[in-house]
Amino acid sequence: MKKITLALCATLASVSASADTILGFDATLGSWKPAYTGAIGVDDFNVDEFTLAEDNATFIQAALEHPVPLIPNILVAHSSIETNGTAMLSENVTFGDETFFVGSDVTADINLTHTDATLYYEILDNWVNLDLGLTARQYSGELTATSDLQSDNIELSGVLPMVYGMARFDLPFTGWSIIAQGNGTGYKGDSHTDITAKIRWDFVPALDFAIEAGYRSMTLDVQELDALQSDLEIKGPYLGLNLHL
Repeated sequence: MKKITLALCATLASVSASADTILGFDATLGSWKPAYTGAIGVDDFNVDEFTLAEDNATFIQAALEHPVPLIPNILVAHSSIETNGTAMLSENVTFGDETFFVGSDVTADINLTHTDATLYYEILDNWVNLDLGLTARQYSGELTATSDLQSDNIELSGVLPMVYGMARFDLPFTGWSIIAQGNGTGYKGDSHTDITAKIRWDFVPALDFAIEAGYRSMTLDVQELDALQSDLEIKGPYLGLNLHL
């Protein structure tokens, strides 16, 4: 009877331990405070002239991992990025198909909201974690330029294929992790990168909750993605809440 009891306990312990490896879930919800530099429009108009508002941008991402060989894991993410500003033009500037003339007061509304779908493989999974994969980024944004006499709306709805990578270093027995995560692509002179460096602290280990803080830098140097022409850098700090099961 004692042997049966010990065998049963061992079996239950084995099942409990393996249950954590059947499916893994990781999700982060956060707020990003980006600043904007660079240029937009056919004439590479400096966005500093618009004094764009540095409003908080929200983001969420969730990843699902499984132990099935050859089938990739999946990560989905969404970032809502919107800002606006006004400038008096010191030169003629073309946004899309519309030329705004010198002396015009122009208001620019910029929306770079996007959704990512990523398929990736877990290359390493211990105190050093490494993921590699491919991302399809779908933009659902626009640039609207308006003056007293003119207006132009440029939609941004193209899909960009990007390379994905994530490296996480867990500091043993501390609850702290250092993470670098990013996407990047380049084609025919266009390039787009989106890189985040962050630290994570498991402040409630029993509930699988963690808080993370970091810095996100995104560049968008494109001439061929829909009608938008830009050479933008968007970067700033963020704070997020993480759940991992």
